[in-house]
Amino acid sequence: MAIEGNPGFWRTHVKEQMPIILALIVESWKTFALPTESAIDEDSINRKFCRHLRNHKDRSIHLFKIWSQAECLSPEGILIGKPDLVFSPFNNDEDQYLACECKLLNKRDKRGKWSSLAGEYIEEGVMRYVSGHYSGGENGGMLGYVMDGDTVKAIASVNAALEKRKEKLCINHKPELRKSSIRPNCRQIKETEHLTKNGRFTVHHIFLPVMSAN
Repeated sequence: MAIEGNPGFWRTHVKEQMPIILALIVESWKTFALPTESAIDEDSINRKFCRHLRNHKDRSIHLFKIWSQAECLSPEGILIGKPDLVFSPFNNDEDQYLACECKLLNKRDKRGKWSSLAGEYIEEGVMRYVSGHYSGGENGGMLGYVMDGDTVKAIASVNAALEKRKEKLCINHKPELRKSSIRPNCRQIKETEHLTKNGRFTVHHIFLPVMSAN
């Protein structure tokens, strides 16, 4: 089904593209040249991974463009923010997009102190969707760069952070990362549903190990 020439496609049928987008992210990460200790900041990973995703696109099935930190503007022309990754359709409606925020998890500082960073993942990532900053439809994405590779521990930490912020996050079910309704067999992908002022909004969480957990 073509997107070009159909401005309403992305907003109405984004879920039809979601399996393809999620698969592209997970599969592309397998061949991504993981950063070294000297280059593990969030922004550098985002930019390099954005380029890697573009290089692995198949235009016959990946019917979207991929941008790094594209500006999102309000109807009044006010800068709302710059999502780390943006997937946008092949049409002229710049207000239609799938935003993905990217955050580090399970990181050690220069002194070797370990931190889950799950609180920042929620407050500076997921909350941007709940507040309506990065809507672009009914779906949004969170990429968790798991610095020590322990995705199981990262998921547990995010679950604990969700529990502490249940009301703030407008979650009316058990506050935890649920199995993906789109890619249920992929343990790296989870989802949460939020009741925002614009209706139900689903955040798709993808946990990507930067280093081996062994």
